[in-house]
Amino acid sequence: MNPDQLSAENSGPATRPAELTEAELSAMVDASPDGMLLADELGVVLFVNSQMESLFGYARDELLGQSIEVLLPERFRQQHAAHRTRYRAEPVTRAMGTGLDLVARHRDGREFPVEISLSPIRSDDGLRVVATVRDITDRLAADAHANAVLRTIDAAHDGVFMFDPGSLRFIYVNQGAVQQLGYSTEELLAMTPLHIKPEFTDGAYRELLAPLVAGEVPSHTYTTVHRRKDGLDVPVEIVLEYPPASQPRHPRYLVALVRDVTQRLRSEQFARTQQTKVRVLEDRERVARDLHDVVIQRLFATGMSLQAMQPLATDPALNTRISETVHQLDETIAELRSTVFELTSRTGLVVAKLQEHVEEAAVSLGYQPTVEVDGDLESVSLEILDELFPTLTEALSNVARHAHATRTDITIEVGEESVVLTVTDDGVGIDPAAPRGNGLNNFEARAALLGGLASITSSGGEGTTITWAAPRA
Repeated sequence: MNPDQLSAENSGPATRPAELTEAELSAMVDASPDGMLLADELGVVLFVNSQMESLFGYARDELLGQSIEVLLPERFRQQHAAHRTRYRAEPVTRAMGTGLDLVARHRDGREFPVEISLSPIRSDDGLRVVATVRDITDRLAADAHANAVLRTIDAAHDGVFMFDPGSLRFIYVNQGAVQQLGYSTEELLAMTPLHIKPEFTDGAYRELLAPLVAGEVPSHTYTTVHRRKDGLDVPVEIVLEYPPASQPRHPRYLVALVRDVTQRLRSEQFARTQQTKVRVLEDRERVARDLHDVVIQRLFATGMSLQAMQPLATDPALNTRISETVHQLDETIAELRSTVFELTSRTGLVVAKLQEHVEEAAVSLGYQPTVEVDGDLESVSLEILDELFPTLTEALSNVARHAHATRTDITIEVGEESVVLTVTDDGVGIDPAAPRGNGLNNFEARAALLGGLASITSSGGEGTTITWAAPRA
């Protein structure tokens, strides 16, 4: 066969496909994964496929000739009859997934969610309607699970960002990200990481991502700052990952888990400050030991030696001078002993006790409170400290039990005339209509013992501030 013959044969009339038999058409409808039925304009069932039998539990013969409302819960049947009448007046094709929440009824009375598409057919016998029914129980369960996961992610205080490795455009952000940055979800979804990272250029950031995208490392953790919408720079710790796609041909996205480390850095700074104070106190103890063990003993020995020589001094003036010198040595020893006592008494105890209270509270709170001490806490009397520390413990306990807070700030101001303790949280606040608890009564009672005052400032959803003050007189 030459090419001309082949071309001539291909250009001939197309072969007409054979028409399907009624049995083949019926088999094709029965093979559908969805339930299918044919009803007349009065809603009488004329035909059902085998999937309808599986979905509803009826045999085919039981459904034929029945009203279509038998497949609905009784509470919907009358209303559906009205819908059917309106549809008969204006029949149109209605696709699945049109937003209607539809419920079907199994023969055993069990109800299940469905999607239904309608297709009108005009025939010599009048209007016919093809209804395709799909059980969406599994899909709604999957959607509910996905929504529960998203709600859990949104409830996290850490920011979660998903973005495209090519365009860097955010494709998902959780509520934690919104709260961290002050932008709305819609604003963030029009942005990239470069819009919030003042320390990075496009080239530098893509260089950071390159090993992750290339699969050279499973994740990358780094610290930087994020610039909020109000211009404030917030220190953050970021864990970057590049998880595989859910399906082979689906796109892959980078995921950034972002934690605001402001509190942690403040706590670390407080710890460093306290460590410096402890080193100073240790130096004071060492000086005190040296004064006591070396200097005082030498002065005492010198005094004893002078006293031993005093009987040998025949000159009255010399004898008087020795007596005066021994007396001065005794006074010096007394002053040194007083200094040693001041250096060693309560050395580091107050700071250590404050640290202990804060660390214990961190376990219950689930995070580290920030602490700021303004003034010399070591100089505060034991009478005040014996009321201040229990007040602090009870305040932090209340935050842990009731506030649902993510941040707590502790401030102690030591002035010449008073000591003021302030504990502030960002929790749910106190309902003004709620009955007054024992907390405020206890705070006021401890302050009143010292002639001071206590107060709580709070409103629903805006956190709580506890202020406790005692005079130093």
